[in-house]
Amino acid sequence: MNVDIINRTIRAMCTEVKAQDSALQDWRLLDEEELLYEAALCIFGSQMVFEMAVATADRLRDANLIWPQYRLDHGEYESRIVAALSEPLAMVGKDGSTRWARPRFKNRLASLLATTVAEIYGNARSIRNLLFAAETAKEAREALIQNIWGFGPKQASLFLRRVGYCADLAVLDVHVLDYLQLARGLKFMPSRLGRLASYEEIEDTFREIAAEFGYSLGCVDLATWLTMRVAKREAYL
Repeated sequence: MNVDIINRTIRAMCTEVKAQDSALQDWRLLDEEELLYEAALCIFGSQMVFEMAVATADRLRDANLIWPQYRLDHGEYESRIVAALSEPLAMVGKDGSTRWARPRFKNRLASLLATTVAEIYGNARSIRNLLFAAETAKEAREALIQNIWGFGPKQASLFLRRVGYCADLAVLDVHVLDYLQLARGLKFMPSRLGRLASYEEIEDTFREIAAEFGYSLGCVDLATWLTMRVAKREAYL
């Protein structure tokens, strides 16, 4: 598949993504428990496939373990998370089929979530307040990285997109980096995505490309991710 076909597909996908804008959440209408659930989902998503991350976050929500007012001792809270994740989780595929699997790194996941809850709510803060205090999307992203354990630039950007905070940040990953190399001859090492300054440099480059497509950065970013993932999965690239 050549670059022209990839670009046409991205443009078509942008139309589809734009049409779904009305389905986006409004973070101002979400309560703190819903915001914490989305944060947990993004934390878990950095450690596993998205379907497993959803199943993991759902299990903890069903067990009342995603709760901003949780008063358990930190160690006991973390232990309860580990126990809840020790049993197989049901993952529902796009075709409606269900398979069962245990999440990897359950101890690490428990530590990241428990530490996040302790750091934010133990100091009388909230995710909502972090978002309201930020004057720009970049400030909000930086605040999330500083306060949510397991969040790097990508996870914070994904969180802000999922809760409907903004559409002007990119959720950069290897699919987008592969597109930049294919379409522009630009090669960026994936390791650069973990450093905010480097991440924003790549993001600014991609922002220029998004302007050429005529859509928001977030829209083109998601359309590129979808296009490149399918192209590689189907061995078109």
